[in-house]
Amino acid sequence: MKTADQISKIESVVLYVLNKFEGGTDYIKLFKIIYFAQRDFLSTYGREIVPETFKARRFGPVPTLTNKVIKRVEDSSDDICPDLQHFEKSIVIDNQIVKAVRTPYIDYISSKERKCLDKWFEVCKDKDSKELSTLSHDSAYRTVSERMKTDPQQDVITRIDIAKAGGASEKIIDYIRENELIETAFA
Repeated sequence: MKTADQISKIESVVLYVLNKFEGGTDYIKLFKIIYFAQRDFLSTYGREIVPETFKARRFGPVPTLTNKVIKRVEDSSDDICPDLQHFEKSIVIDNQIVKAVRTPYIDYISSKERKCLDKWFEVCKDKDSKELSTLSHDSAYRTVSERMKTDPQQDVITRIDIAKAGGASEKIIDYIRENELIETAFA
């Protein structure tokens, strides 16, 4: 499970994007804006915008925690998950359209991250979700789809996969790899 700070960061990014849509947006468009911004940021800076795990699904990469929260809200889940309660109460869903009912904690999102999210919002806001889904079937998605053919549990798109799909340099890839090794050593 994610830490409270990680959940707050993810919630803030989701709310930041959703607040840009006056009447909310569908899941696919929300997921794709976050994915494309994540890919761009990882390939440029070697860091994530959101501490999300993306999995390969039929319509492209899906941020797992955000998807879990959306599904819980959509299903009106009665089981209490204290770690996610605040996040769940920050959105509403009507006919598969997600809307924010709060503003994000802007302190969780750096100005560079906001700039990247704004860029991808502008790119995606008027595009059809099916088109965005197709665009998200990039090299990272295809790599994982191939791995899944022999092992369906290998559905996680790694940070390195995402960064490579965004055109990251070898220096950035090495930086990500080094940070992952450090994370693993201290986990």
